[in-house]
Amino acid sequence: MSEEKQKELRANGNLFQEPTGPALLASAGAGRDWPANRGIFCAESGKFFVWCNEEDHMRIILMQKDGDIVKVSERLSKSVESMRESIEKHWAGFQFDENFS
Repeated sequence: MSEEKQKELRANGNLFQEPTGPALLASAGAGRDWPANRGIFCAESGKFFVWCNEEDHMRIILMQKDGDIVKVSERLSKSVESMRESIEKHWAGFQFDENFS
């Protein structure tokens, strides 16, 4: 990702920031190996993001202006299923548990 794209995403609040904060967080491993081992998927529309290994293992951000919760839920469901299919196809050995699906 280019430096320009990083600045744009951070300015819009769509890219995680370098961790800062109390020493307690640092001693707990927050920010360890920064920025390695973190990633982001950003849809071209700018309305769908997946953050990996920021504060959560995975954070899915899906935006829609009209507030139609049914549409948002359908988009989220399709997006998660698409990610699951891609992970299973391309990343053999990815840990998956049917109890949590």
